[in-house]
Amino acid sequence: MLSVMFIKSETKELKPFQKLSIPEACEITETLETQYRRTRKKAHADFFILDEEDQEVYAGTLSIGSGHARHVVDHIKKKLSSLKMDDIQEARKRSFLEQLEKEVPDHLNTTDGSFSLEEEKDDDVQMTQTPVLSTRNRRLIYGGGILSLLILSATCFSTVTTSQDRAETIQDLQNQVKLEQKITGTYERALLGDSEGALKRLSSIDEQSRLTNEQKNVYMSLLVDRKKYEEAVKLQGNHPEVVESMISKKGDVHALKEFQQTFPSPNGTFDLAYHEQRWEDMMRQSGVDMTDKRYEMKAYGYLKLDKVKEAKEEAAHIQNQNLNQKIETYEKTKKEVEETKKQVEEENKKDKKDEKKIQSLTDQQKKQEELLKNL
Repeated sequence: MLSVMFIKSETKELKPFQKLSIPEACEITETLETQYRRTRKKAHADFFILDEEDQEVYAGTLSIGSGHARHVVDHIKKKLSSLKMDDIQEARKRSFLEQLEKEVPDHLNTTDGSFSLEEEKDDDVQMTQTPVLSTRNRRLIYGGGILSLLILSATCFSTVTTSQDRAETIQDLQNQVKLEQKITGTYERALLGDSEGALKRLSSIDEQSRLTNEQKNVYMSLLVDRKKYEEAVKLQGNHPEVVESMISKKGDVHALKEFQQTFPSPNGTFDLAYHEQRWEDMMRQSGVDMTDKRYEMKAYGYLKLDKVKEAKEEAAHIQNQNLNQKIETYEKTKKEVEETKKQVEEENKKDKKDEKKIQSLTDQQKKQEELLKNL
């Protein structure tokens, strides 16, 4: 979910550094725009759009009472429509606006001819799909780096006081854009299959601390694939647990074993036991950092040990509908197996046995046990 944070405002209604949801920000700024236009007042407010990790993905200045925009999202849509970008940047812009529009309350959707995703021609949309789709389908792995910097360069100067400051700001932004372009081009190569070339280019970038979390994850994945575990750990600020967790999620047992030899940890021992289906060993491991995923793994392990009560206790730590459904299915199937087994025993006790029925029940029991095994 995106959010809005006003950092400087000439209105008392928009409190600095208070984080608002998109719907809240739209409601407040729409009300203020209406009031200020009615009273012929004007005010400015600098703001950031933040992502789920509170990273800045957009910086802007809203002119309240100017009649330019109905609310803060309408302002962003109109501002972005005036910026000329290449195909890749255009795709990021589209994705960003789609996220924003989803969160705007229905009664505040603009219909005044402002920039609209639906109004673009089909041939324009097709033009951006190759090779941009490869990045969009991966949740725009590079983030909005260049997009946010370009927007920042177009909007931040209302807060810069002197021409010298502006020149320095422009230079800084140009340097940031060049770096982001280098990084972005490298990630495109990785996603299009040139992982070897991407890895070489990434290792030559001095400003690795400037990578976003998603970019670091892609870089880390490339390093792990080349068994460069020490470099991957260094990339993550010497936190081996981050790298171990990624390897575990991949399910690469061989890589996990190798990593454990260099960076042994309770987390790694637990995860490795899970992937090797050594359920008892997994349960005995202490000192494990229990994430939602590991609670799920432990609950599943208890099911494999036929300990439904313990599985439910682990599942209670998290909200996972699929896990709860699996436990419920296990209980139901286990009960069906017991009932079928009982029917087979009763049929075998009869003086006049019905062999066909016994065989049918036996086959049914095998299917139920197989289902139980494969849960």
